[in-house]
Amino acid sequence: AGAFEFREDCHYNDVRRTNYRSSRGDMAHPFLGLSPRQRRHLFWLTLGLTALAMAVLQIIDAPLKTAAAPLGVVSFELAGAPASSAAILQSWDAYARLHAAFSLGFDYLFMLAYASAVALAALWAGEGVGPRLERLGEAAAWAAGLAGLADAAENYFLWRILLGTAPEHYPAWARWAAVIKFAILAAALGYVAAALVVRMFRKR
Repeated sequence: AGAFEFREDCHYNDVRRTNYRSSRGDMAHPFLGLSPRQRRHLFWLTLGLTALAMAVLQIIDAPLKTAAAPLGVVSFELAGAPASSAAILQSWDAYARLHAAFSLGFDYLFMLAYASAVALAALWAGEGVGPRLERLGEAAAWAAGLAGLADAAENYFLWRILLGTAPEHYPAWARWAAVIKFAILAAALGYVAAALVVRMFRKR
């Protein structure tokens, strides 16, 4: 009887989510087209890829840490001014600049992984916590994609700076894109943590 009730409850939740997606139409997040089980499998896959990419980027970043760039490529992202960017570039030799170029290219794969992982985490954490929090979780999932777009724009600005073909305002634009990216990710992860706490108390 308990197993039957569990299956019936799962079926009810699936039907409720399907109706919710239908009512939202094209506004629904694309990941909501997957079943909860598929989303969880995809979450663990993208989380693993995110962790692997982070490890690779840490290795790539080692030659980029200098007195002018103590945080490596992150210092380059947040330089904000032509003079600061130029000082960082001068502190990197040819070998370090190759690492910087590879890091910017590899980061496009990283952003796809982490944006997907955060979006899926937000949708997963929001399951069963009420319609309002579920909608907020969907907003957090969309925001994770915006963080990835901000990261992509930031990398373009940094690539132009690295090549020496960037206008003077590109360091400031790269910094703003990085700040927006970090702020969005912090807010989305904050939602995930809060939603998980709500779920924990509801189970109790």
